[in-house]
Amino acid sequence: MDFWKTILDLARSRFVGPPIAVLAIAAACVAYFLVPTTYVSTASMVLTTPASGGTLSPNPREAGGLTNPLLQFNDGLRTTAGILILAMNTPETLTRLGIVKNGDTQLTINDGRTNPELLGISTNGPFVYIEVESKVPAKASATVTSAGKLIREALSERQRELKAPPSTYITITDVAPPGTPQAKRTTKWGAAAGGFFAVVIVGLGLAFMVSRIRARRRRAGMMRAQWSAESKKRALAPSDVPVTRDVRDGAQPDRRGSGASGWEDETAVIVVIPDDADGDRHTSLRFASAKDGQGSSGGPKDRIDDVSSTRPRAG
Repeated sequence: MDFWKTILDLARSRFVGPPIAVLAIAAACVAYFLVPTTYVSTASMVLTTPASGGTLSPNPREAGGLTNPLLQFNDGLRTTAGILILAMNTPETLTRLGIVKNGDTQLTINDGRTNPELLGISTNGPFVYIEVESKVPAKASATVTSAGKLIREALSERQRELKAPPSTYITITDVAPPGTPQAKRTTKWGAAAGGFFAVVIVGLGLAFMVSRIRARRRRAGMMRAQWSAESKKRALAPSDVPVTRDVRDGAQPDRRGSGASGWEDETAVIVVIPDDADGDRHTSLRFASAKDGQGSSGGPKDRIDDVSSTRPRAG
């Protein structure tokens, strides 16, 4: 469902659907005009027996009964038609008619099975169907006429070879004589449809691939941005949490700011040190910072700063 939904979205997009449609129509037009038009000429014939039948009376003075040739169709005529069809499809006969393999002219000779008009009745009558397809209308018509003449010659020649009485010769009659070649555009329309759908399929396939690649890149970018934000958050997290120190009786939070001095988070102890110098007595006032609750009583001192001025005192 996601695949077809994406395809429909791409087809409705103005940057994908209309350009692909225009290219597909252009490809269909080009294919239609590039494929040449072919012309088809056809002819249909039927085999019949003579009116006197297929048997010659031994007494020439006694004439046999006459019958309607159209009422004498039988398996013998269909067999003869099959023999003629096989003889006309040999390479030698095709060469005589100027038919070259994979050439611009194609010849089809059968019992009418490829003709929709004869398909329903071909099993009841000995039909011979001729169809020529060529790119040149005149050649199509000439080839049909030549093929019909060859079929008649082949039929007469075979009956002479079999020494059949001339009065019993099978004749062949045109049911539909060769007419004006008709243009056949089936191949052209097929090529146009193939070009149209090929462009549509290829275009939508490429658009789908591009959309998938872009979506993958967007997801990767979002993941990188999220990872970077989380990394920065973790890096800034310790400074945001209040730090407590154990000083003397209890823990006091460290509220030192980024621009505060070092005296704001330490315990200040005032130490008065008497000093004698050259018989003069003076007193120094100093600030000593005690770390971890330790003062001047013996613990380690972070620093001692003299913040008083020294003044001599008399005796």
